[in-house]
Amino acid sequence: MYKKLLFCLLASSIYATVNEPLRWQLSSGYRNDRIHWHLQNPGDESAIFYTELYRNVQFWENSLTLRVISRDLMFFLRGSYGAFGRGELSQHYEGLAITQDQPQFEFDTSGWSADGSGYFGYAVNLTDGRTYKVILTPLIGYSGHFEQLSRKNPSPNPYLTNVAEGANFLTMYSSLPNQLKMAWYGLFLGVGFIIEPGDGFVFNAGYAYNWLNARTKTTFQYQADLGSPVVSSDITTYKMKAVASGNLGQTGWAQLDYMIAKFWRMGVGAEVRYFSTQVLTTKLKSTVQELFPDPSTVEGELAQKFKLRWTAISGWFQISREF
Repeated sequence: MYKKLLFCLLASSIYATVNEPLRWQLSSGYRNDRIHWHLQNPGDESAIFYTELYRNVQFWENSLTLRVISRDLMFFLRGSYGAFGRGELSQHYEGLAITQDQPQFEFDTSGWSADGSGYFGYAVNLTDGRTYKVILTPLIGYSGHFEQLSRKNPSPNPYLTNVAEGANFLTMYSSLPNQLKMAWYGLFLGVGFIIEPGDGFVFNAGYAYNWLNARTKTTFQYQADLGSPVVSSDITTYKMKAVASGNLGQTGWAQLDYMIAKFWRMGVGAEVRYFSTQVLTTKLKSTVQELFPDPSTVEGELAQKFKLRWTAISGWFQISREF
């Protein structure tokens, strides 16, 4: 093992030293998120209790990037902020005791996102002495990602069905009183390429494998009015906070620049990110407030299996300057 490591270090020493001055980059573009999470009853994989599917959650995303290579060592920092977060949410109640039907509601979303990442890499020039340049960079880094979404304008409002337990019909209202808050953070390993074919073009791309901690917090609530000889009406609220470690993700990116002046570049870029949690057990804090005929409040906990998947696709224009 040590001989192989020594060989790799000696082999890398035959390549020319890579140095690039500090470069800052401003980017502005579009990001589209898809978030899918669900709860299922423990011990029965087919018994889904509740699902939320967020589609076409659209952000206007702006970022600042700093990068420098000094004596083969690359340092990279990026921070970004996304505004608006407009999209669609499909909400499914699939395991209610009051009906065998599966009430479904649609909501509009709005919100914001914040992301930060940094990595350290070892740059190796694979084409010393040639008219073009190819730099390979194994890298290790850390990233954090936060997103907060509000949900409003439920449709239909209310949901009506004649499939009700012990009643002639069910009238159901759904609401999401608090924001969905989602955070991911952890280490990643990857590799990057920088290719300069000439004529002022610069192409860079890379891939990273992520090990992540995840935190998700949300609240969902419904009011059920049963049509029966003795009319009953209650409001049920579930609060969830899921914390998971050992989650996995993948990130890939590509960017093409053109040198418009001695120190200036312009171009386009894209990134795809896919994160997924493990299946974990979480507890919902439930509050059932009976409104009629006998006003009362009952609190409790409900154990559920939780799973979340998040996909983010970004595209941007950028301008950068070398110092």
